[in-house]
Amino acid sequence: MEGVGLHSGGLITLTVRPSREGIVFVRDGERIPASPENVVDTRLNTAIGRGGVTISTVEHLMSALYGLGITDCEVEVSGAEIPAMDGSALPFYKMLLQAGPQDVPGEAPEICIDRTVAVEDGASWIKACPGPFSITYEIDFSARAVGRQQYCYDGTDYGGRIAPARTFGMLKDVEMMHAAGLARGGSLQNAVVVDDERVLNPEGLRFPDEFIRHKVLDLLGDLWLIGAPPVGAIRAYRASHRLHVALAHELISLYRPRDRRPLR
Repeated sequence: MEGVGLHSGGLITLTVRPSREGIVFVRDGERIPASPENVVDTRLNTAIGRGGVTISTVEHLMSALYGLGITDCEVEVSGAEIPAMDGSALPFYKMLLQAGPQDVPGEAPEICIDRTVAVEDGASWIKACPGPFSITYEIDFSARAVGRQQYCYDGTDYGGRIAPARTFGMLKDVEMMHAAGLARGGSLQNAVVVDDERVLNPEGLRFPDEFIRHKVLDLLGDLWLIGAPPVGAIRAYRASHRLHVALAHELISLYRPRDRRPLR
């Protein structure tokens, strides 16, 4: 599939192939396993890198891979970022679903959380506790169109409830990035833009709580860097990609997925 890069504004080609080596990204011949250890930047997106080669904005594709339970594939990109598409995980989800994921021999990997694991940054925090899988996420923005929202996700109907939720940003931040030559591919076609109490996209929101659903989408994508779903109750308050990835680091240091092979 092809799409515009959010940051570069250039056309990027994305190709996904079968693999038995976990999830591996490929750019310019460099193979970069999807792993918390390979995360090189978490400012506004999640970027991975190795050998001087980086790939930005992997979280939406990773989230779609989570939604379909895909633990093994090779992802080749022609540029330095994953194409933005419509700002959600839905285009990736549909592409992968149409391709037809197949089961591989052996038990599915998983991480069973048996103690509370928490990371925080000031008033923001995220933690994983023992229990059935669930995500409870809360945000609190000064922009009145977003405000305070909470969403609880139990792992069902990813394609209908989570995948369509688009990334979002504040108009003042978008204008600053454009002035600095950043987000050159950003538009109302691949993001929800908010000006305090107004959503500027003519079509409006896909869900009344699309903002918080997208945060869940991001979290699922960042945690899928582990290569296995954490079985536990995850709670997050005003978290970020940095905190998501920090939790992934903690989980991978404490647990090895119960699997047919080493994680990476």
